[in-house]
Amino acid sequence: MKERLKKMFSVSPLKITVVVTLLALTLFLLDVPFLRFMELKALDLRILSRGKIPSGGETVIAVIDEKSLAELGRWPWPRTTIAKLVDILKIHGAKAIGFDIVFAEPDENSSLKTLYELTQDARKIGITDKRLRALLGEKKALADNDAILARAIKKAQNVTLGYFFHISKKEVAHLTEQDIEATIENISGSKYSMIKAAKNVNETAIVHAYAAAPNLKQLSEAAENSGYFNAFPDSDGAIRWSPLVIKFRDTYYSSLAMSLLIQYLDWPMCVLNLGEFGVEGIKIEKMEVPTDDTGRVLVNYLGPAKTFPHYSVSDIMNGRLSPDKFQGKIVIIGATATGIYDLRVTPFSTVYPGVEIHATVIDNILHQNFLKQSWWIKFLDVLSIIIVGLIMGLLIPRLKAISGIMISLLFIGAFITANITLFSRYNMWLNLIYPVLTMLAVYLVITVYRYITEEREKKKIRNAFQYYLTPSVIAEMLKDPSKLKLGGDKKQLTVLFSD
Repeated sequence: MKERLKKMFSVSPLKITVVVTLLALTLFLLDVPFLRFMELKALDLRILSRGKIPSGGETVIAVIDEKSLAELGRWPWPRTTIAKLVDILKIHGAKAIGFDIVFAEPDENSSLKTLYELTQDARKIGITDKRLRALLGEKKALADNDAILARAIKKAQNVTLGYFFHISKKEVAHLTEQDIEATIENISGSKYSMIKAAKNVNETAIVHAYAAAPNLKQLSEAAENSGYFNAFPDSDGAIRWSPLVIKFRDTYYSSLAMSLLIQYLDWPMCVLNLGEFGVEGIKIEKMEVPTDDTGRVLVNYLGPAKTFPHYSVSDIMNGRLSPDKFQGKIVIIGATATGIYDLRVTPFSTVYPGVEIHATVIDNILHQNFLKQSWWIKFLDVLSIIIVGLIMGLLIPRLKAISGIMISLLFIGAFITANITLFSRYNMWLNLIYPVLTMLAVYLVITVYRYITEEREKKKIRNAFQYYLTPSVIAEMLKDPSKLKLGGDKKQLTVLFSD
């Protein structure tokens, strides 16, 4: 019994391998923040090593850049300028126009303010002339830049306005319930109208908003559609995911990229799928959009800034560009000028225009070019941790120190190469950090174990034979302790006797 228990609790390379592999699996399932961070950085390196991928060509960006500010004046521009831009893009044949900008406050127009003051003064001094009042009304209509922009948007019939949600309670502490309710009507264009839900939906994973910061009512009513442009960075500040679903009150809303795409595709059937654990993806006609439980899609960045064509707004306004550049395109209007630049950190750059993230998401969906990280990818991750751990555990004890190091490095290198190849060719995001750490840990622990046990064995040999054998013989025995056994060896020998 004692021998059996002793054997059961004895240490061996195989048992070490099993323990280390199980520990690695436990850490993987717990999703340790530091190791998760390391995997995200490894993902960034894989995206960089893959290089630039050409965009599909459906999306272009009208940028408010330094050149535009120099020629058209400092930001914010009068809404009449924005209205003219919408008119030109519509004339040039843009199929869908999106604003990565929110027009939440009325335009500051001194002429309109003066006309309002004249109207008030006329009432105070008792001027009731109908013709004067009619004239003032006409002038106010002509001077109302927001109304001018609203008319341009309504005429275009292809504009999607951007807005954002307040995700923190602190951000809406100053708002009353009436204020919050008043914003709902202005974002109604971006709600998901078709929802396929399970009986019991766990909505805790889905992002919940406390209020919206929408566009002016007259602009929202004139626009065909709207969508939020909230972004949620990872722990290192980089944007790797794009939220396609946010819940506000009892309604689910779509992002700017999703709303623009729906408009571009001529309002196809769009279904939000909700399962027991949260969002289970979005279906646009026959196109599937894979998301995580929170409703986020993993952004498959195609390249650095300007992967999508950038056209200066000033060039558009001044007729320097061919209309063909916008014919049938999705045109997203956003800022890249210093001071109003929507800077984002991405795998390609720490200075990346946020407007291009919307373009990337649209391109990913249109061409079904997603980074794959579904449940079966997770299963492969678990399987790879087990397999590489066991292979290392079986190899290392059978190899000498130098050959063990060489084989281990070759095996790790082969695994990394295979991982990068699967990512580059098939968009498979297989975990890299945990399997590599498992291999390193198995190698190190077994090597340390072998060193300790071999040193212990050598010490026994020294202590046993130091009084009976010469140091040179003991040294020979220490080179291969396995030769030290009872019974001797049977050999054919020739003995020469001579006087």
